Amino acid sequence: MAVRYDNSLVIHGFALLHAATTVLCFAAEIDDSIFLTVWTMAMTVMLCNIKQLSVEFTAISVVLVNIIGYGLGMACAAGIDLLTDIDFLTHAASTFITTEVLGWSIVFLIPGSNRKEGDIKDSWLWLAILGVLFARILVGLLSSQELFASVPLSEAVSMLASNSGGLLLLICANIILLHRIHRGEGFKNRKTSVIWHFALFLGCPALSVLMMALDIPVKYEETFTLPLCVELFILAFIAQAAAYSIIYLVYYVASTRRRMEAERAKSLAAKMEYHNLKQQVNPHFLFNSLNVLDALIVQGGKEKARSYIRKLAKLYRYMLSSDNEALVPLSEELDYVNMYTDLLQVRFPSGIEISVEPAAEALERYVVKYSVQMLVENAYKHNSISDENPLKISITADTTKVTVTNNRIPKLSKTESTGLGLKYIRQNYLNHGARDIEIKDTADVYSVSLPLL
Repeated sequence: MAVRYDNSLVIHGFALLHAATTVLCFAAEIDDSIFLTVWTMAMTVMLCNIKQLSVEFTAISVVLVNIIGYGLGMACAAGIDLLTDIDFLTHAASTFITTEVLGWSIVFLIPGSNRKEGDIKDSWLWLAILGVLFARILVGLLSSQELFASVPLSEAVSMLASNSGGLLLLICANIILLHRIHRGEGFKNRKTSVIWHFALFLGCPALSVLMMALDIPVKYEETFTLPLCVELFILAFIAQAAAYSIIYLVYYVASTRRRMEAERAKSLAAKMEYHNLKQQVNPHFLFNSLNVLDALIVQGGKEKARSYIRKLAKLYRYMLSSDNEALVPLSEELDYVNMYTDLLQVRFPSGIEISVEPAAEALERYVVKYSVQMLVENAYKHNSISDENPLKISITADTTKVTVTNNRIPKLSKTESTGLGLKYIRQNYLNHGARDIEIKDTADVYSVSLPLL
């Protein structure tokens, strides 16, 4: 089970830990970069655990947070350096601010999820942690010029940033690979996936450096020696990791949002199925139906009683069908509405007047299942019915929409409304890319228009 922490406690605690580590390392004349990297990774893992993110996503976050944190920390230190020339204070303040910004960015910018415990191996996370530590050591060596006697790190970064062709290659290659993965095409097996990722992480940086050495598309004055090429390759590799992580996050957020919308639509559909079934099988509906049937038998209307039973059976058969399609042709929906209104008119022969006038070309268009019936049911439930002042329900349809209109006859005691039906219909239309439903509510008339799909 995921361990629970408080976001603010984790972020403030690690921010103070970063600042204290910087001060202590400065006093002991020890390089603090590895310690700060480890604290940043630990904070990222804990915050991702709070949000119950997958191990793969946590690994991506570890990589990206450290890359962004390195640049943000340098920029923050440069800004604070303008205010004070006390080195340890500058580093402590910059690490504190950077940690706070990174922590709260994870909290507010990354959506949470509901991962299943044990369904993902931790190998991705360990690989990301080791990769970040290795990259941090290399960057430290490049900065101090202990590994290569080449150009300064800032100049190498500037050279890489000016290589627009190489950067475009990195971005496009990552988009193509991640688009394939997140669109469900994926790869045939894990081995193929590893090979493609290996080629991406090594091939793209190598091609970027090769393009720079060949002066494509920018001409450089520096002589491309082996140490310089290795230095540029390391920086390009880090840029590749950053590009992959950012694009992965974008796809993750987009796919998470789509999944949440799909789950919400499924939940609403299930609730609406239950709502409709409950309305048809609840004791109130059954008692009314049986009372009507009893009255028909007592009056000697044997044929009417048999017809009523057949209509009631057809209504139940439709409601209990296993068809879970969210959309149905308007013609099918109107058949269901006719079954429902036939039963109403048997009970209120002079109290309800219903007219159905769809255009012929509209019948093959699609609507959300149960949507028209629900609007008719709402009109019946929320208005008073009498022979002297009948409830008039009109169903019309053209090539773009179907409209259900009724006159308003308020009941003396209002019927409580959950609003579930309209919410279900509106969300389903939005999920299928259609425009929203239209509601017109006046003192005399209530009307709802549904787009035809």
